[in-house]
Amino acid sequence: MATKKPISFKAIFYTTISLVWIFGLSAIGHIVMVLIEKYNPGIKYDFAWTSALVGFFAIYSTRFMKSDGWQSFIGCLGGLGLWFAFEYSLMYGGHRLGVTYTWNGSYPEYRMMKWTFMLLIMVFVYLLFQESVRCNFIFFLRRKLRLMRGAIATGKISNYGPRTAFEYIMVTWTFYVMLMIGYDEELFGAHSWFIYVLFFASFSVFFYLCYKLLGYDRFGANLRYAIPTVTILWNDIEILAKWGMLKEPWVHINWTIMSVIIAGFVISTYLIVKDLRRRKDGMIESKDIT
Repeated sequence: MATKKPISFKAIFYTTISLVWIFGLSAIGHIVMVLIEKYNPGIKYDFAWTSALVGFFAIYSTRFMKSDGWQSFIGCLGGLGLWFAFEYSLMYGGHRLGVTYTWNGSYPEYRMMKWTFMLLIMVFVYLLFQESVRCNFIFFLRRKLRLMRGAIATGKISNYGPRTAFEYIMVTWTFYVMLMIGYDEELFGAHSWFIYVLFFASFSVFFYLCYKLLGYDRFGANLRYAIPTVTILWNDIEILAKWGMLKEPWVHINWTIMSVIIAGFVISTYLIVKDLRRRKDGMIESKDIT
């Protein structure tokens, strides 16, 4: 487990850039999918296969990287590529099965995703008992439920790339399933107590995670911890859009807002890459958070 350090301006800088980059990565993922669907839907499944291959080879390339910062950075991109492929596979399955939009606007692929909840639970149960998984939330559940029999994770991690990609996929998958179950009118509904609790819990936890994130001052750890931090806030964006209180710029093709998001992503990418290139010690961080 990582040791908390006093908050510094350096940590604030790394935290801010990491949050902007992860948020931009998720937003651009939405932008790309909407633009393809709107202007050239015929290429979407070719794009899905390409994304899967690029994602796999991106993760494989981390095998040859010494820096945990580069491993985490490329791992995020690899996770996004595989997530693209997963969403498009559900889109294809929904098309084949004739799944339609719901009255409250849920896309067919997300309606399909809702029913992967049991698969998600099976994967999560495995992670609970896998000693090498160092997610803080899983650590908490292990302690409270007394799941382990004395075994603890030991030793350094030599490659954060696959872990970061898997973290991106699992966190995104978990919260999408949670939202889709919450939106289901036969279970809860978009204006149910469940969605209101999720909204306020996500908003509160986001600030707590930002505070925790300020304890890290290198892009490797910051990027990994920024994934759940941003994704939890993304719950509120999705819920506000569902309530009709927010118009998602990637859905309504608001180029002004999308340009700001893209610019923020490009600038944060430049700063991250510049910092990673400057570090030539080749050391792997001993602190771990995922």
